[in-house]
Amino acid sequence: MSILKVNTIQDKGGNAIISSDGSGNLTQSFASNTPSFFSKISGTLQSIVSGTFTKVQFDTAVWDSDSAFDTTNYRFVTPSGKSGKYLFTFGVYADNIDDQEYFENYFFKNGSSINYGRFTAVAPRGSNPSFYTTSVTVDMNVSDYMEIFVYHNDGSTNAIYSSTTFFSGHRLIGA
Repeated sequence: MSILKVNTIQDKGGNAIISSDGSGNLTQSFASNTPSFFSKISGTLQSIVSGTFTKVQFDTAVWDSDSAFDTTNYRFVTPSGKSGKYLFTFGVYADNIDDQEYFENYFFKNGSSINYGRFTAVAPRGSNPSFYTTSVTVDMNVSDYMEIFVYHNDGSTNAIYSSTTFFSGHRLIGA
């Protein structure tokens, strides 16, 4: 049996790949779930017109590891050197969807819909809001962007609430 004891493993260029503090705590630089971000709406609510695809205005990045979330255009943009598979999740708190009406959450990659989730109400709900989530795993190349759109058929303008509406994502390692 052999034992190898080192504090740092370096690549050919002398860059630390793995290091240890001597107490069993490792730091590594080659496998990271970054970029990662979590964004939300800063106002109280956003109005969503019935029968219209509406981009959700995520204007606040709660965290953004690589400054890859564009709060002006409300989208994640894959940064240089960070291509790969990503997991994105969207959650929305929406109002007044009831009695066979539906609410849809859409992921748009580079301006085109790639995945969506639909909630159809089966009974009158009155003005009780509901929470809907949708996730997608997708290949992203440098400069690809992901946006969130919503759609409903309630017949009137509804609202999504900022307190629980979010858009998050991170790159998957080993996928």
